Formats: sequence, structure tokens, C-alpha cells
Amino acid sequence: MATYKEIRGVNIQSRDADPTAVEGDVWYNASTSKLKMYASAGSWATGENMNLARIAGGAGGTQTAGIFIAGDTPGSDDEVETYDGTNWTEVADLNTGRKDNAGLGTQTAALGVAGYSPPASAIRAHAEQWDGSSWTEVADLNTARFSLTGTGTTTAGLVTGGREPSYSGKTETWDNSSWTEAPDLNTTRAYFGIAGTTTAGLGFGGYNPNVTANSEEFDGSSWAEGSNLNTGRWGIGGAGIQTAALAFAGNAPPNTQAVTENYDGTSWAEVADLNNGRNYGTNTIGTNSAAVQAGGHLGPPGVTAATEEWNMAAAVETVAVD
Repeated sequence: MATYKEIRGVNIQSRDADPTAVEGDVWYNASTSKLKMYASAGSWATGENMNLARIAGGAGGTQTAGIFIAGDTPGSDDEVETYDGTNWTEVADLNTGRKDNAGLGTQTAALGVAGYSPPASAIRAHAEQWDGSSWTEVADLNTARFSLTGTGTTTAGLVTGGREPSYSGKTETWDNSSWTEAPDLNTTRAYFGIAGTTTAGLGFGGYNPNVTANSEEFDGSSWAEGSNLNTGRWGIGGAGIQTAALAFAGNAPPNTQAVTENYDGTSWAEVADLNNGRNYGTNTIGTNSAAVQAGGHLGPPGVTAATEEWNMAAAVETVAVD
């Protein structure tokens, strides 16, 4: 194991007061006789409600420029809303309403992909592209499915997993004109979280038909097993990149979950919980330091429009010494 000096270039220093530090610094405060470090700490705060309570929609963008695409809300499944970090605004509807769909991209350049359209019980392969003002139908997926998940951009996108209705491990990539089949997940699953890009992706959690804690990493050519989540769950949210991801909410029967975990490219660590446990809210809005969870199912009292924002900042912490 590497020493602190090998990592930082100096030994741990003794100081009379806490110095101006950068994340990862460790020092001994001689005046308080405490070992200190400058580490990241995050928390969830309540944001503005969406206009419509909903579950099982696609999402994309950032904490200050997000988008929630379709999903299941009473009486409608084609509604789209954008988020500016303060307010949700209704924008143009999808051409084909759906729920259990994937979303990816940004607030002004997004894709709404596949899903399920009641009452005709149609499993969709449809994809629609958003340009910031309207939706246009583009090429269909090779395999129709629902409860899949997606990440990336409208010029380099990825969708994977879901149900056909059998549980699927199929992966497809998008190049702004067509879908190409890519290697399958090692573990078929639906209702799972995702982060990253088409060449550095991360899928985690889900259901197949058992709840899983398994995670997998994608390098553009194959999926490889990664470290398991501490709490397996489905209907889970995700954000970030392959080496700095966030997993939050979900369902670990019999309860909805508020658990949040952070991934550093090697292992998952539990961090601060959501204020309210939920499953099947937004997926892929933001980063591991600034994310959004909106909508979802709270259990009893049901579907919600509530929004929570995750923010991570560095702070001085006392290190426990045995």
C-alpha cells in the first residue's frame, strides 16, 4: 500500500491551525491535538416540484439544465419538462407517448428511446430526437424493449438492458443517424442505473427477476464485472462518469430506498441519504457532485413530483484514530 508521502510528496505536517487546503490533504492540528483531513462531503436538498408527478421516464442534462422525458403520469405519457436549477417548465410533447423509456443527452439535444405504450400493450423501438424546441422521429432501435436505460449524447449515445418482455442484456450505440448492436451485458437486467459514455460506461443495480447489486463497466467493446453496490436495488437513479458515479434511491423489497452511494472507479461507498426514499425517478441528470432526483414512487403515498438536488463540497473533517 502506498504511503501518504508517496501519494502527496510530503509527510503529514503539524500545524497550529487548520491551513488552506485542497481535497486529500491531511495534517495534525497541534492546538486541538486532532488529525484533520480535507474531504468531500455531500447532501441532498429539496428543490422545486415538477409540474406533473410521474415515474418511469427518461432523463438527461445537468443540475442547472436538465430534462425529464415522458414516463407514467395519470392521464398522460408524452409530457416533457426541463429544469433550470430552480424551476421545471413544460415543453413540447413527444410524438409517441410512452413510459419505461430511456433518455439521454442534454436539455437542448436529447433522445427519448423505446418504452411501453398502454393501452395497446405495445413495446416500442421508437426513438425521438429533441433539438430544444421540437421532437423528430429518428431510426428505431434494433430491438424493441422497455425499462432499459441510456447515457451519452445525441451524437454518441448508448442504451442497454431492459425487457423484451424477457429480461435483456442487449446494448446498442447511436451515432446521430443509426443504432448499432454492441456486446451484451454479462447480467441481463431492467430498471437499473447508468453513468458515463459510450466508451466508458457503468451500469449498476436492477432486477432480473431478482434484485441485484451487480455493476458492470463498458469500454466500448465489452462489459466487465465491477464492484457491487453495498445495497442492491432496482428503479435506481444514477449520474456521473465511470470513475466518479453516483447511485441513489431505488427499491430493495419491501421498502423504497433513500440510500446514496458514490463510486470512485474501484468501489462503492455510502454517503448521505435522500430526504425521502423513492424508486423509478429520474436517471442520468448531473454528475456525482451535482445531481438531480425528480419524480418517482414513494411507496404509500404513491407517485410524486418532488425534486431533490445533490451537491458535494470539500470540508475539513476530524480523522478518527484508534
